[in-house]
This record gives sequence, C-alpha cells and structure tokens, in this order.
Amino acid sequence: MNLGLEQFAPLVGTNFMVHTQAGLIDVQLSEATELPRGNRPEQFRTPLSLIFIGPPDVALLQDTYLIEHPALGHHQWCIVPVSSGSPAATNDNERYYQILFA
Repeated sequence: MNLGLEQFAPLVGTNFMVHTQAGLIDVQLSEATELPRGNRPEQFRTPLSLIFIGPPDVALLQDTYLIEHPALGHHQWCIVPVSSGSPAATNDNERYYQILFA
C-alpha cells in the first residue's frame, strides 16, 4: 500500500498503537507534511514526514515497530526519536518521533 498525505492528514490528532517489547504504547500523530520532491521521477512517491508525540515516561529507540491504526491497519515502520524543535512541540516533557516515507 502506497500511503500519502491524503491518508494521513485526516488522522492528525488521532492515536496510533506501537507494539514494543514493553507492551503497547500510544503515540499521537501531530503533523503530516509532504516534503519537496526534488528531481524524483514521477513514478516515485512524494516524500512524507510524520511527527508523533509520545508519553514522557516511555522512550522509543530508533527501530522498526509494528504500528496500527483503525483506519490504516497494521504496518511495520521505522520510528526515529527527534528533538522537540518541531513546530508542533507544546510541552518539553513529551517525546517526539518521526517516520519518513521517501
């Protein structure tokens, strides 16, 4: 399934479940943004950045996790912790994560 901004934009503000060794962790999608295409051929997707906010008491390491959402089903995606320098940052106690689709 080739997911794009049209699938993620309506899900901003909703929770995704991340399957970890410690159990299920809720993260909230706070941003879904298309990135510049550059010189990519038309057959390649437009790059997409997703920013999630996670609970302050659990730190997800950079890794590939099984992630689910009722509207999208189950997918394995790589999550990367990022700084709170995101425009969506509202609380220094929250943890921020990014998923990139290139």
